[in-house]
Amino acid sequence: MTERERLLEKLGKVKAMADRGEGGEKESAERTLAALMKRYGITEEDLEDTKATIHWIRYKTDWERRLLGQLAYMHLGTGHSFGCMGQYTGRSRKKVGIKCTAAQYIEIEADFAFYNEAMKEEMELFYSAFLQKNRLFPPPELAAEPTEAEKEEWEDMERMWKIHSMMNGMDRHTRHKALEAAE
Repeated sequence: MTERERLLEKLGKVKAMADRGEGGEKESAERTLAALMKRYGITEEDLEDTKATIHWIRYKTDWERRLLGQLAYMHLGTGHSFGCMGQYTGRSRKKVGIKCTAAQYIEIEADFAFYNEAMKEEMELFYSAFLQKNRLFPPPELAAEPTEAEKEEWEDMERMWKIHSMMNGMDRHTRHKALEAAE
């Protein structure tokens, strides 16, 4: 990629923010875009180039990787996202490549930040429901007293209702003990 192509890609991202932003964010992006266009002699026609390039987004967990793939599919259809393999090691890297325009990249990245946080919150609820459904707690004589934070958390009725609803939709898993308890 040439220096000019890199510059156009960066300016395209700023333009996308200027087009889609709101309030002060939009005004700031418009001022920045105008200053950079003047500084580098770039015209509106140069920025309107809708050439798709590969944009890389890092992820941490398999769930995040799956979410990125789904968002790329939602915005672009099939065949636009792919994983990254190390050149020398052959091991996968924690990056997803998405072939799209700068404006599409900004939308996907914003959606990823939003939906990833929402998914984390729902996974916390799922985890609590899973523990409750499968009764993964020690017997009363081994249990610790709940902390004040835990007591406050369980007083949140809306959260409790969501956990209860999730529990109703789950199967209960029972592992048969390999060894009988010694008496």
